[in-house]
Amino acid sequence: MKKTQEKSSIGFWAFYILFILVLVGFWIYFLNGVIKKDLAIYEAAQPSHVMEEVVSKIQSGDLSSMNFAESSSRFESPDIYKEAFESAIAGKEITFKENASSYDAQAPVFDIYADDAHIATVNIKSVSSKQLMFILSVQEWEVASVSPIYETGSEEIVIQIPDTYTASVNGIPVDERELVGEPEDFKEFEIAAAYTDVPKKLTYAVSGLMSVPTVEVVDGEGNVANVEVDGNTYTATFTGGEVPADIAQSALTNAKNISDIYAGDRTLGSMRGLFPTDSYLIPLFESYINHDLWMYSGHTAPTYSEEETSNYIRYNDNFYSVDVSYLKTMYLPKRNMTANDRTHNTYYYALVDGKWLIVDMISKNE
Repeated sequence: MKKTQEKSSIGFWAFYILFILVLVGFWIYFLNGVIKKDLAIYEAAQPSHVMEEVVSKIQSGDLSSMNFAESSSRFESPDIYKEAFESAIAGKEITFKENASSYDAQAPVFDIYADDAHIATVNIKSVSSKQLMFILSVQEWEVASVSPIYETGSEEIVIQIPDTYTASVNGIPVDERELVGEPEDFKEFEIAAAYTDVPKKLTYAVSGLMSVPTVEVVDGEGNVANVEVDGNTYTATFTGGEVPADIAQSALTNAKNISDIYAGDRTLGSMRGLFPTDSYLIPLFESYINHDLWMYSGHTAPTYSEEETSNYIRYNDNFYSVDVSYLKTMYLPKRNMTANDRTHNTYYYALVDGKWLIVDMISKNE
């Protein structure tokens, strides 16, 4: 009887131990699977995975998540900063790391780098949360913002043109928004301004440019003007063109007749109608006739060669200039010598009381 009880007791404990082992094994298997699964879920929910997606998009050229400001100049495309950003990061390794000053676990901040250059800051925020195993908190994240880091336009140019011309920057006309100061006088029109309306100089300043622009200036006739560049200053010079036949003929004739005054072959009185009555040139002619005309006394009939008219500039309906050049040759018997007088002048004509008059003469002789 005692042996039977001992066997029964041994069987019970063997079964009990086996049961415990099975139960422990089950819970170990169960908990191990649950823990692994929960840990996998927890790992997959880390904000670094969101950042990997952001970086992957940037690396592929997708910058749609970034907010680029419009260009700081109306003369450049709004996409100019995005294009410059794309160019700056092309071919570089894109990486990220958490910002050193990021302390909010619900809204971490990350910095993105292209090689070693800091190119963007990313703000991430938690939008939902749930508990795992009573000790882990799993959160769902979304990107709050991606702020690119780039230089905005800081270049400035100055454009100086006559007020009868128009200027454009990258194909966009400048206007009163870029106008600086008051219109200025052109020194070469100082005399002519007393008799007619003359062009004034306008100055425009264009700032906030990202790159060197294309500047074009067009004159009043629609012709592209020559632009001289000195540093960041663009200055349009008056555009000269082909001289109309009638103006060329009269300009050459008038220039030669004025030369005849200096040689004593024509009287000043015969030419007075070509100048304003108060012209500064009249006293100069008279002074020459009274004091210096003796140099050409007793000469043979002059001959003219190398006659040319050029650089016709029509400033407005009542004002133009034309260059006239020629070589005048005279033999002086009393001095037994041949005089060669080369003349190259700019003549300014203005319409005064219905007549075209010479209001100024500028020597271009070197």
